[in-house]
Amino acid sequence: MTRRPPSRSNSNAGLIIGLWLGLTLVAGVGIFALIYWAMGGFDTATPTALPVAISTTVLPTTPPVAIATPSGSGGGGETPVSACNYPSLPASGFGYGIQSHVFGGGDNALWMSVIRDKLGLFWVKMQVRWRDLEKTQGSMDWGTLDYAMREACAKGVRVMLSVVVAPDWTHANPMPAENGEAPPDDYNLYANFVGQIVDRYPGQVGAIEVWNEMNLEREWNTRAGISAAEYVKLLQAAYTAIKSRDPNIIVIAGAPSPTGVNLTSPEGRPIVVDDATYLTQFVQAGGPAFADCIGTHSNGTNLPPTADGANPPPRAGQTFGGPWDSPHYSWALKSQVETYARILNGQQQCVTEFGYASAVNGQYPPIFGFAADVSEQQQGEYLVQAYNWMRDSGYVKMAFLFNLDYGPLGGDPATDDNVIYSLLYQNGVPRPAFDAISVMPKP
Repeated sequence: MTRRPPSRSNSNAGLIIGLWLGLTLVAGVGIFALIYWAMGGFDTATPTALPVAISTTVLPTTPPVAIATPSGSGGGGETPVSACNYPSLPASGFGYGIQSHVFGGGDNALWMSVIRDKLGLFWVKMQVRWRDLEKTQGSMDWGTLDYAMREACAKGVRVMLSVVVAPDWTHANPMPAENGEAPPDDYNLYANFVGQIVDRYPGQVGAIEVWNEMNLEREWNTRAGISAAEYVKLLQAAYTAIKSRDPNIIVIAGAPSPTGVNLTSPEGRPIVVDDATYLTQFVQAGGPAFADCIGTHSNGTNLPPTADGANPPPRAGQTFGGPWDSPHYSWALKSQVETYARILNGQQQCVTEFGYASAVNGQYPPIFGFAADVSEQQQGEYLVQAYNWMRDSGYVKMAFLFNLDYGPLGGDPATDDNVIYSLLYQNGVPRPAFDAISVMPKP
């Protein structure tokens, strides 16, 4: 998924770029500073998942269920469930969602129960890395996804799948791997894969996000560079494949990373495109015709979600000064969503990632200084405010909080930003934000 933002043209630009300008979260992996990425200094490896140690006095664990392999499944997995017992959506129709790291080694039966019964949310976001499921063409490993889908269905949690990362075999002449991950050479291969997902889980897929953060080279690593027009071709192929199978599935255009900056390689290839510019190019290329809503990412700083990042409120002792040193719409959720709404001519957004970081025991990664200004109590308050504003704004169809369970699956909060965004401590005990979401009315 994605993290944030904007270039600032003033004397503090170097500091802002280093600390904030390019913060961007790779869904299911973690948050990295864009500047580190642009300089070739980030590690693309997925962090090692640690065993989940949920406190049994708070959230009792459920032992994993054995998974049977159906004949003709093409890889480990369980026969899909034919009907799910989904609760009715709230009267507002708003999609209250959260992201769970279903491939992180945790107990998916537990997490789906927590999402529905403890938090009272209706949707879960699962990021599916195509490369990991089909490392060899035609040889599918469905096991973990089958388990997660079955448990979501059993617990009545609607599923949004964010499908990313083409396998190596889809590239005849790949770019260097250190530059990032790429779409397939033939976009129909991606369309075929998402079609297989819909076929395998009939009636169980509520929404599909087509790719992620395509305005970054590390997600769209092609010789021609980043191109909204090329992405629209991928989106059209996927949209056609999905809707021909199940017209009720919500197709979400992949969310751009809030960057606020344009960067090119020494050869002139676009490697980072400003998010507002990218969305404008997406609209010009006809992208909205192939999506039921447009994916966006907005991740909190030390400003409340309803602030105007371009005109921040008076500074009140915050140690992180980015919004005041270099005002920009993307420092706050409201001003960012409203900026996108103007570009999208009112077409609804699906905020496929949002969150607020708060230090854990006073610890946070060095580049996440804004986390020091957000207490754990405020983290919960800001998340509730964000859900409420998005629901009432009319601009947002559904929103997915990052994250539920990356804390127990993560590492040291001084180095692992997943932990400071998580609703759970590393030992699985709920943080104050967990309780805030749990008791939040969901009209």
